[in-house]
Amino acid sequence: MRRFIWATSYVAGGLALGCFSAYALIQSSGIEHVESGTPWLSRAAAMADTSAFYVRAHYLMEGRLPPAPGQLTEATAETDGENRPLTASCIYRVASNGALPRWWSLTATGSAVEGAPLQSTADSDTALREPDGTVLITVSSLPQPGNWLKAPEARRFSLLYSSLPQGGGVTTPPFTITREACP
Repeated sequence: MRRFIWATSYVAGGLALGCFSAYALIQSSGIEHVESGTPWLSRAAAMADTSAFYVRAHYLMEGRLPPAPGQLTEATAETDGENRPLTASCIYRVASNGALPRWWSLTATGSAVEGAPLQSTADSDTALREPDGTVLITVSSLPQPGNWLKAPEARRFSLLYSSLPQGGGVTTPPFTITREACP
């Protein structure tokens, strides 16, 4: 009986360690900075790599289909321009700093778990532009004038940028993220 208990505990421990290591690999596989000095991260380059299985698993675990390479550019930011985590208790200014693609979308997202509140999204069709053509978006938990994304109730959140690719693959998202205030 003692051998059965030990054997069962070894098998259960091995399964738990295997699941944990697979989850850690899926979450960290293929993610890299789109451009150094920016907070934007992407998994697009890894989609054609040998680790593409784990990259696809990451998207599926979030309840999303992976973007088709060459058809959609996608990047995430979990920090602001000064490498501080994005938190719902702060107010952020997301400003366009270059030419915007024909179609783009910016989403404030917290958790992909079932029952999570709806996400807040601004895109090329709904965002108001400044007279000079730039787009300014405020991300906060309280309503703000102009383009406003509601920060998720989760303590930390991330921004998800999607766009149609412009001639040749992944480009750096044309948005900077600045912390305005943090009570």
